[in-house]
Amino acid sequence: MSLQYALVFLLPCLAYAQIDLKPYNYTATALFLNYDDNRNGEVSRQEIDLAFRFYDTNNNGRISRLEYTNYIDNHNPALHPLSHALYDIYDVDSDDQLDHHDFDNFFALMDSDDNQIVSHYEFVRYWTILLEELEHLHAPN
Repeated sequence: MSLQYALVFLLPCLAYAQIDLKPYNYTATALFLNYDDNRNGEVSRQEIDLAFRFYDTNNNGRISRLEYTNYIDNHNPALHPLSHALYDIYDVDSDDQLDHHDFDNFFALMDSDDNQIVSHYEFVRYWTILLEELEHLHAPN
């Protein structure tokens, strides 16, 4: 389970990408730049929340599977299988809602040195491994 939680949060950035996500370290760097809202070279817990505000279409502070997959389908339907797999992975308490608890878990998984900041290195390492593990859901035929 460990590294697989993060991929769910990769989708906001992947929504506009091609399906071939290789080389994964480049894709992860592009994602990092999207998450690093203040451009300080680090991703904070607050920046994680900012990245997912677009999914919460009813503004209730939680992201349902329908909200999540509709957002992905509207931007890149080819990522549909990946979006469902990622949602399942990220929903750590299996309550069919992504909320603060799930986002905290995602952040902690990327923050390998537990200093409350995700560095570029930590982010890219995490996503590169995760994209390799889930390649069967997004690689071109």
